[in-house]
Formats: sequence, structure tokens, C-alpha cells
Amino acid sequence: MNRGKAAFDRIITFLLFLVFTALAVWGIGLAADAPFAHRISDYADRDFWRTLPDRENYEDILRITALVLLVLGLLLIMVNIERKRLGRTTSPASGTAGLIQLHPADLASAVAQSLEHVPGVRSATCRAIQDRSTDVLEIRMRTTAEVDIAALREACSTAAADIAAALPGLDIRPRFLLQADQVHQDS
Repeated sequence: MNRGKAAFDRIITFLLFLVFTALAVWGIGLAADAPFAHRISDYADRDFWRTLPDRENYEDILRITALVLLVLGLLLIMVNIERKRLGRTTSPASGTAGLIQLHPADLASAVAQSLEHVPGVRSATCRAIQDRSTDVLEIRMRTTAEVDIAALREACSTAAADIAAALPGLDIRPRFLLQADQVHQDS
């Protein structure tokens, strides 16, 4: 999680802490018959809250409040579940003659396309992400149940070596995931 999101989450958490602490202190103060709690109660319009359910637009108020809270909740969830994608990287092989830049997702796509040509591989998808502070090129292969695992393993080893050669000096790790179809049984 980046610093901006973490700071935003901490601010929201702190504001909720203040609101709930104030409500708890007020409620405990009312139960303990504390004068400060009664002074706060004098400012609250009790008749408004008591007659609110009797108003004819009460259901509309509940619907609008629920919708606003739902949108805010979904917004908070969407802000926090983003997976970090890898951006353009500069090769350490760059020099005074020129700058060599490569997007890891393009390399992962090329590897996935080459793995689709292995017999028994139906499809291969890829993504370049940061997973637990580690840069990862993830290639997911969907294969038939009868795929030659030794050949597939050799192809993955070759692909890993190609990735290391294409990104020298960069700590980007390949991850190969295999999804095999079920074995078809003849009845």
C-alpha cells in the first residue's frame, strides 16, 4: 500500500475513533448523570429524533442514507484493493549510447504467447504485478489433462531464463501457474 492510501486510511480511522469515542463518553455520561452530558443533550433536538419515524418521507431518508453509505463503503473498498502493476523499467544495460526501457507486461505477454505453442497448452495469460513487495511476472497456463509435464517444465525453465536475459540486473521473478483440465473418463 502506498503512503497516500495508508495516510487516508489512518485519517478515516482516526475520525471514526473520535466520533465513536465522543458518542461513548456522552452515553456513559448520561448513564452516570454527569452535568456535561446533560448540557450536550440540551443541544440535541430530541423532538426531531423522536418524531422522525413518523414523518411521511422517513423511508426516503433511510434509502438515501443507505445509498450514500453504500457508495462511501464501496469507494473505501475500491481504494484499498488495487493491485500494484509494474511500470516501465530501465535496463541496467542502458548507457551513454541510449536508454533501454521495457514494460514487464510486454515481456510477460511475449512469454505467454510462446508458451501457448507448447503442445497441450490451451491458453496462457499474463500479468506483471508487485506481490508482497516482490516484482513478479505471472504466467497462468490452462492445459489439457494429458499435457506432457516434463516438456512444459522445460518450456517454463527456458522462459525463466529468457526473462532473466531480457531483464539483466533487475529482480523480477517469473511465476508459472498451471491449471489442468479434468481427466475425461470414458463410460
